[in-house]
Amino acid sequence: MQQRGKNPQAPAARSESTADADKLSREALAAVLPELSDATADLVGWVGDSARSRKPLSPARARKVLGAALGIAEPGLARVRDADVAVAVNRLRALVDQCTHLAGQVTVDELTGALRRGAGLAALQREIDRNRRTPGKGLVVIFIDVDGLKAVNDRHGHAAGDERLRETVAALRDRLRSYDLIVRYGGDEFLCVLTDSGTSEAQVTAASLREQVHERTGGTISVGITELTAGDTVGGLVDRADVALYAGRRDRITSAPAAASSAALH
Repeated sequence: MQQRGKNPQAPAARSESTADADKLSREALAAVLPELSDATADLVGWVGDSARSRKPLSPARARKVLGAALGIAEPGLARVRDADVAVAVNRLRALVDQCTHLAGQVTVDELTGALRRGAGLAALQREIDRNRRTPGKGLVVIFIDVDGLKAVNDRHGHAAGDERLRETVAALRDRLRSYDLIVRYGGDEFLCVLTDSGTSEAQVTAASLREQVHERTGGTISVGITELTAGDTVGGLVDRADVALYAGRRDRITSAPAAASSAALH
């Protein structure tokens, strides 16, 4: 039996809550600044342990960061003293931290902590684009519906329904990798985006998610799975996962035609 809180695909080194915060912050900011570069990412400490702990950057790296942030070629900073570059980088870090906070308020669902629909679909598009630049690696969308939420609201009140949603997302995080996306797609609907995964791996993950949600909330979820294929759009990919979910409500396990690469668990 799988150990609670651990996914077989999850690298142990990225299991800390700080890793989740790093990823969430980057996704939130990237939704506002889609052209975020690796060098600019240093501003908020996303690259390397030294940056995350806010240790000073080397003079050479600080110049790269400042140049990237200002859109200036490094030779254009040749006359600026190292000490002044360091001060400028620290001020930029504070500014980008503030932008990250504001972006998070716009892009993150305040009830569950999942990405809001618009920001989540933008993040999914970036993952699709990244996948197409690195052929051979799969990308899977798991469409999740929280079963019986209306009944919970009707019987116990909306506060109980909100708690069910919060705990469901917490259960998903328990079993997903820190860099997998969780998107609140609708009131009781969520998307999980698994990179570097295929349908067979996603089915194992989905079964683990269902187990963890039941253990943590006492409730159940319905799940539809689909894998990215050539020519897919974000909308088409999500719609196919949705169809797989509803097919699974008719049949316990349903597989779509091979070309669609979809399956459902209920």
